Amino acid sequence: MSGSELRQLVEVAHLYYVRDLPQKEIASRMGLSRSKVSRMLTKARAQGLIEIRVRSSLITELGLEERLKRELGLKECLVLAAPDSTDVAERVGALAGNYLKENIADGSIVGVGWSSAVYKTVCSDALQQKRGVTVVQLIGSVGDAIIELNGVYVTGRLADTLGAQARYMHAPMIVTDSAVRDGLTRDPYIRKSLTMARRADIMLVGVGAVNENIGQYRAGYLDDDDLKHIRDRGAVGEVVGTYFSREGAVVPLELNERIIGLNFEGLINIPLRVGVSWGVQKALANIGAARSGLINVLITDENAAREMVDVLNGENPPLISHPGSVTGYQARE
Repeated sequence: MSGSELRQLVEVAHLYYVRDLPQKEIASRMGLSRSKVSRMLTKARAQGLIEIRVRSSLITELGLEERLKRELGLKECLVLAAPDSTDVAERVGALAGNYLKENIADGSIVGVGWSSAVYKTVCSDALQQKRGVTVVQLIGSVGDAIIELNGVYVTGRLADTLGAQARYMHAPMIVTDSAVRDGLTRDPYIRKSLTMARRADIMLVGVGAVNENIGQYRAGYLDDDDLKHIRDRGAVGEVVGTYFSREGAVVPLELNERIIGLNFEGLINIPLRVGVSWGVQKALANIGAARSGLINVLITDENAAREMVDVLNGENPPLISHPGSVTGYQARE
């Protein structure tokens, strides 16, 4: 290639890729036909004069997504490619925000729980306003001291971002006994919130593991003995106050009778159930949540997904999910 031809290729490539000029204008400027410009751009790429990079912090692992979607019966699975990232929480939240942006329809009802993952999602810049949407709180709060566990704040933040109406559940998540729970759920306002929650078209929830990072423990509602008792009963995770086993069966606990929020049957009747989490410690909880039917969309990170695959590979014979299994379950509300 002569020096003049090389310079012409570089000039055409610069005008097209850097200056963002259409091929027709480039052809006019340089006295060339449009087809000649197109051929020159193709040649410039073939000669290595052009290097195209896709820069995104939200690249996903398609192989892991398809594997988990197939084996766990999920409608959708998004796995953030971020094995060594220091900002996984923000990026998983943004990935979930993008999913919600595409799947919250105008006029819909959005149910929302609270957790670190939910908080990161509702605070992401990916969400946009919708028309005629209502956001309803799915479960009471566990106190105001930790903002991401404040159901009223999280619900209001999501409603503001979507330009939606908010329906709150002004009640604690856990009360002292079932009689207090029954009295509060007879309150007309709480009753209306629960009724609206059952009509939700989509819900956004966190997937919690049974460890010291779970919201009820962080807020002081559970202690070490409580966590041990819950684990000893076979629970590996929790979604909106419902605990479940690795196999997906709901774990019967006395705690169930003291929780104010939408119960298991109400949750699994919501058409689109989006669960968000990250980290290897969430692997078993993610698997159990999917098998229980509490979520049918999982948004997580690569580390969690690879650990999930390792768990699934180690199951011999493979476990069969039984969504809706509530043997011995004490239904609330």
